[in-house]
Amino acid sequence: MRALTAILVLASAIVCAAPAAAQLPPPSSGAAATPPPALPPPEAAGGAPTPPPPSAGGNGAGELPPPQAGSALVEGQNLTGAPNPTALASSATDDWRFTFHGFSRYPMRIGFGDRPGCPAGSMAGTPVTPGGALNPAIGAAQIPCAGPGQSHTALHSPFTPDTQYLDWRYDRQQEYDWTELFFNYGNSIVTGTVSIQAFGFSDAEYLAWSNASSQLGIAQAFLTIHPDLGLSNLRLTWKVGAFWDKYGMASQYDAGKYDTYMFGRTHQMGESLAMEYTLDDFTFRLSHGIGTRAEQIAFTQLTQGQFTPPTTYETNLPGFTLLNHGHAGVSYKKILDVNAHYLSSWAQDYRANSITNAGVTDGHIDVYGAEATLKMGPIGGRLYAAYSHIVATNPQVVGPVLEAVHSLGGGNYESGQGILDNFLGCSMGAGSGTPNPATGNCGTVQGSAGASHGSVDTIEVQYEYGLGTLIKRLADSNAQWDAYLALFGMFSSVSSSLTAGLNGQTSSNLLGDGVQKLKYGADLIITPASWFGIGARADVVQPTNLDKEQSFWVISPKIILKTKWQTHEEVTIWYSHYSYGMNVLPQPPNGTPNPGSPGSTSAPTGPFPPDQNLVGIKGTIWW
Repeated sequence: MRALTAILVLASAIVCAAPAAAQLPPPSSGAAATPPPALPPPEAAGGAPTPPPPSAGGNGAGELPPPQAGSALVEGQNLTGAPNPTALASSATDDWRFTFHGFSRYPMRIGFGDRPGCPAGSMAGTPVTPGGALNPAIGAAQIPCAGPGQSHTALHSPFTPDTQYLDWRYDRQQEYDWTELFFNYGNSIVTGTVSIQAFGFSDAEYLAWSNASSQLGIAQAFLTIHPDLGLSNLRLTWKVGAFWDKYGMASQYDAGKYDTYMFGRTHQMGESLAMEYTLDDFTFRLSHGIGTRAEQIAFTQLTQGQFTPPTTYETNLPGFTLLNHGHAGVSYKKILDVNAHYLSSWAQDYRANSITNAGVTDGHIDVYGAEATLKMGPIGGRLYAAYSHIVATNPQVVGPVLEAVHSLGGGNYESGQGILDNFLGCSMGAGSGTPNPATGNCGTVQGSAGASHGSVDTIEVQYEYGLGTLIKRLADSNAQWDAYLALFGMFSSVSSSLTAGLNGQTSSNLLGDGVQKLKYGADLIITPASWFGIGARADVVQPTNLDKEQSFWVISPKIILKTKWQTHEEVTIWYSHYSYGMNVLPQPPNGTPNPGSPGSTSAPTGPFPPDQNLVGIKGTIWW
């Protein structure tokens, strides 16, 4: 039924768009075309309204939207990507033209760890508890003790639980490097876009087969068509190719303080057709899209020209995955924006391999929900609230076509951080290995079996307020200083076919039926000068209601530097201090037990304890 619906809607989209597409001028044409009315950038098919592209009467040569709250310095702290990547520069004759947009973030981060001295009679490197005692419990935090001449302070990449973007505990306190470049060529009717993206910059990290995939290369390439319908109040946007569509963004131009999407960001080859109709003070929106994600099994290793089935160490290879999604929304002036979303991803490929050796090949992950944004002006601030419901059946076979609430596809071993790794959990199945207290059997137990079904209900709220505007108005002052405050939080409740708990089927208190997750925080930034700002962000993360010792909090004072008030670059210097419950461990591989060499009879070593203190300096630029 999903496939039939998608095919019918795609056919209707082609029929509707073909007459308009026929109006496209050839690249050699110098004739002027009538620019369409103001259109949102293509990535904003849902969520909060975004500014029109400059080619349709936007910001002209600047080609970037204005700050959403407070100064441009504040905006740079909020951005997680290029705010308007497909915008074209203004042109009086609407000639075909080239534009280049991008975003780049490069943080240097240093974690400080305590290393106890070795007890009397112990050799350097003997595992001890964080307090320096011998014989740490298997699976508990431990450290190689410091011998004579060795420092009692360890310096390394951050050992914290909140560094993984695809983990519900992520809070943006310790962001990784990231660069995205968008090359556009077109006019007001059609634009072709190619995007190059990467993280884990190779000149600052080791480069090997195990991390080469961080160099994403040409990650997106697509056409955006704005057909000229000759109607001032009706607009169409059609995208075809490999592209992101983003739904459920808590901030105006990005994914918000937790950098995640409540309903989904698509990772697919496909199309989406969006319609916008203006009637007096109201704007109505409808959109639909379909897409596919290639099967992972198609890229597995071949031996002597023959297909090699996955070994017991590669037991979860999702199949060919499809995506069908529809959205509806309405806006009143620039005050209220409401949207409803439905996204369904599913697989029915008999080549998919799961724990039962292709006995489970059909599965789906569906996302439903609604969001509202209320803009109350410079005195009232901006409020975003959203509710999403994720329901899944056999999610282990569903590929990473949809990224929602910190989860990419179904997940589990060989497939990344998905809904199983963050919420539903995995059973031991026929696998073997040592469970991770955070992810349980998922990921670390080879041959584990994901939950057969489950659901996740999530609420996100984010409120942003320009304190400087109110204070200056009350004081009748025109000073250039500004202040910005954001309050935010997220709550998730899990229903799963697997029981939670260290002694439950998931082997984790963070995953399984009945688990509830809560995180909340605040971000304050004060800009006393055009080139200088100070602030602090604090987060409290409670990833389970079953074990309060898995909770932690972090506070990070920061200094922000710019060259001018309205430039698009900044440097942030920060210090972070963490306080942990006794059961908190850092992200893998530092937070997982090391089983040792194959065939070894020795007890596992590790995991290492998380760092309490970090420092960093981060450069960010967008254009």
